[in-house]
Amino acid sequence: KEEVKEIKETLQLIRQLRMGMTGEDVKLLQEILATDPDVYPEGLVTGYFGYLTTNAVKRFQKIAGIEQVGVVGPKTMTRINELLQEGAGQSGKVPPGLLIAPGIRKKLDFEPKPLPGQELPPGIAKKLVGETPGEDVTAPVISEVIVTEITATSAKITWLTNENADSKVWYDKVTPLVVTTSTPMVSSSNLVLNHELLLSDLTSSTTYYFLVSSSDEADNYEISIEKSFNTLPEGLTTLEQACLNSGGTLATSSCCTSVGDFPNLCLIGACGCSLENSHTVKVCNCETDKCFNGSECVSAL
Repeated sequence: KEEVKEIKETLQLIRQLRMGMTGEDVKLLQEILATDPDVYPEGLVTGYFGYLTTNAVKRFQKIAGIEQVGVVGPKTMTRINELLQEGAGQSGKVPPGLLIAPGIRKKLDFEPKPLPGQELPPGIAKKLVGETPGEDVTAPVISEVIVTEITATSAKITWLTNENADSKVWYDKVTPLVVTTSTPMVSSSNLVLNHELLLSDLTSSTTYYFLVSSSDEADNYEISIEKSFNTLPEGLTTLEQACLNSGGTLATSSCCTSVGDFPNLCLIGACGCSLENSHTVKVCNCETDKCFNGSECVSAL
């Protein structure tokens, strides 16, 4: 009993934890997650918050009914600390995820039960009575996360899933991106395979970091790794913006085959000529083996 008491008093998280962090509190987090093999099957207690710990935190968040972002933010920290205070703690509610964490329950030597009148998330209630044969318990697979149509104040985020699922994007100007109730977010409840969300009211010439998430009809969640993009400067022309959006860079060139800026280099090729016969125009320099066709960078092969 003294050992159990010591565990409860010691394992209290006091700071938010995320990928790349180290310390004794990371070890303590790993120890409590490792008590349940369904949550942290690898069970490594290293003090380094890496990919295995991130995945374990996501599993814990899933059974606790929290967004699966893989970082220990305020919600997750509260749930874990409540768990360590034997069930209801100060919140007056038993953390739902604790009810289906037998390893954690065994470690702390108590068996929490829902309090009278406490409503449980459907997924948790379902797990308490066992999974139905044939029940969907697999999260969607997210792939091809791409940022397109970047402007000074907006950007479009697209991605694919292998099954119909909803769409959600969290974004902010800080990294690592820690999702809280105040984190900017856009979403769609439509269940689709091809996902597309527009971020608007952004700040020009700014780096934004984002996470995408999709949940299927059975409430199985998946979340992407963090990605980023840069909004464009104010005052760009449509062609300048098109060049940058398609991976090109803005430049100037001496030209005698075109009198206008951003000529179709796919048709006329290099537009330079002798200085006395040339004039300066803006051009779009694309990647190797690509050319600007007047609206975007395309393959020159």
